[in-house]
Amino acid sequence: MAVSRRSLKLELQGSQKGPERDRNGKLVVPSTTSPSHHLFFRWEEQGDEEAEPTFLCEIPTAPRILRLVRQLPHGSSFSDWGPMVAVCDYAMEVHRQLLRSGKRVVELGCGVGLPSLVCASMGARVLATDLPQALEDLEKNGAANGWPQKIWKVVGGGSEGIPVTKERGGKIEKERLSHGALVEELELKQDLNIMRYRRMTGKGPKEGWVQLVRPSGIKPLLVKIELRPPAQKAQGQDMGVGSLIVTPLRWDAEEALKLMGRMDELEAAAEALQMQQALPPEPKKPEKFIMLPGQIVRPEGFPKLADLVISSDCVCEPAYGETWEQLVEVIEKILAPNGHAIISLRRRSYDGIEKFVMRLARNLRFQRYRYRKSPENVDGVDLICAAWPGKNEQFEQSVDSPRNPRDSQYAEGEF
Repeated sequence: MAVSRRSLKLELQGSQKGPERDRNGKLVVPSTTSPSHHLFFRWEEQGDEEAEPTFLCEIPTAPRILRLVRQLPHGSSFSDWGPMVAVCDYAMEVHRQLLRSGKRVVELGCGVGLPSLVCASMGARVLATDLPQALEDLEKNGAANGWPQKIWKVVGGGSEGIPVTKERGGKIEKERLSHGALVEELELKQDLNIMRYRRMTGKGPKEGWVQLVRPSGIKPLLVKIELRPPAQKAQGQDMGVGSLIVTPLRWDAEEALKLMGRMDELEAAAEALQMQQALPPEPKKPEKFIMLPGQIVRPEGFPKLADLVISSDCVCEPAYGETWEQLVEVIEKILAPNGHAIISLRRRSYDGIEKFVMRLARNLRFQRYRYRKSPENVDGVDLICAAWPGKNEQFEQSVDSPRNPRDSQYAEGEF
């Protein structure tokens, strides 16, 4: 969870006066480097001298530059943002092909969402989750990088669509926004019943102002939806374009599984919408189902699970209590049989990490790494890479297990 972490960031931001500047007011730009194997960070000064500079994250292997309009404060130590960088580095180094092929990635406790943005930049289908009150940072960062989260659909106006004005409070233009069009919210004036938009699909002006509800009634002209543009897989040397859905989730295993099903529906709707705008696809021949050895057959309607589950700096008992128990339960519920989990842990006093690791080891197998020694030599970052036991290990356990159900090492009713 990122509530306490976010409040800590706000306190840090309040205690600093922004990026360092020289006597002439010019930004003192740090060198383009960082304790990361694959990412490079730098500040970009805006044209307006009074405007705060934007924090950029360069991904040479994508290639892409992420604009972090919501970020950790300038001058933060390694221990503040090291857990996010550790997750990004490992995912890009070990699971790059998985990301490029458009697999499903779920981030638990996303905060500012650097790992989610990096995975989406590599081509993955990303679902970023956190507490409802902690999603604004990633929503802002997602919109700044081409993954808008506030999307509306035109449902009124009949076949002609709804009228558009070019400026707030301006006269109604003859141009209209077509029925069924999807638009990104740029500025919302709920009290004035108007919204400035950017068109994503459909026909009509690219940008403008529209009314949300008919002036002489309560029938809406636009409704907010969860639909997002679909991901595009990588082709040869070209990088794919991933997708990003930011949604609230409290750490509850059953709710997390329902969220996987809802993501299936959203992705199917997005692909259907894309098909409507493209040429009609060629009819496919029905494929003959062949059962493969060791293949897991799930009941019809069971949602697709996560190929990669990521989480950074979400285990700290003084800040979050014993929520690590729910975190493990969610990971176990949504992790695919062949999936992987990457969890970064920032060590603190009485943090509860060892109890979390013992609980994780109950059903999952993992390797533990020490990610880059902290420059301050105070805190460090551990990286946990977990997966389900392999089939050989499961077989060996079943063979070696005692057949006496009254054996005190095993729980009653397990056999």
